[in-house]
Amino acid sequence: MIVDYSRAAKYAVFCQEVYQDFSGIQFEGLAESPTLIEQATTDTQCAILPEGTGITIVFRGSTSSADWENNLDTQQARAEFDQQVIQGEIVANREMVYPYSGKSSSGAMMHQGFINAYFSVRDRIHDYMKNHEVSSVVTTGHSLGGALATLCVVDIQYNFSNKVQKLEAFTYGSPKVGNEGFRDSFNERVPNSYRFVHGMDIVAELPRWWQGGYHHVDKEYCIGRRFSLNFLSARFKDHEIGKYIEVLKKMAGG
Repeated sequence: MIVDYSRAAKYAVFCQEVYQDFSGIQFEGLAESPTLIEQATTDTQCAILPEGTGITIVFRGSTSSADWENNLDTQQARAEFDQQVIQGEIVANREMVYPYSGKSSSGAMMHQGFINAYFSVRDRIHDYMKNHEVSSVVTTGHSLGGALATLCVVDIQYNFSNKVQKLEAFTYGSPKVGNEGFRDSFNERVPNSYRFVHGMDIVAELPRWWQGGYHHVDKEYCIGRRFSLNFLSARFKDHEIGKYIEVLKKMAGG
């Protein structure tokens, strides 16, 4: 697939903007008011940005890694990050579950924690889809938001394919979402998927191979440099959404 880096940068900016104070959030270049969805019990937020009959669904990622910008070159920092961020949010529940009724013919299974977060806002997304004229959908998100965007786009394809003519996903530093069956089903259902990984972004490698047979969906686009002398520090800093935006804007010629 040919990548439109201008669009990739645009959606990355949305992913950065969704980290703002959610009650008064502003999105760049948006003429119509967004629909904001928030579920406190799972700490899940997303915004539906309308543009004519097209919508962009932006999922908010975790802000926990922001405090790790400095002093990452110690064993203690790494151990604390593993415990508070990785273990707490990504591999707290290693069970996976198929989200639809009936038995999965593909054997698709997904991370239970991601499913719980997505399902906490899913009804409101479905209500929007049912009550608005929507012909095209882009789902996007950074970090944990990328995992939720991955679940959302295949869910919309599964339930609203008779209504939506164009469906795309743009994710940035997303962790793995499901098993091999989910990956294969996703790739067939959502061929227009753009999964960006900047540099040595550590979150894009999670969960690890020994944590339940997780596989990334296609298609991966590696951007930025893949090596740094400050290896540990770079692995966390490369995950910042600002780094993605900086590189994508350069690749777009802007």
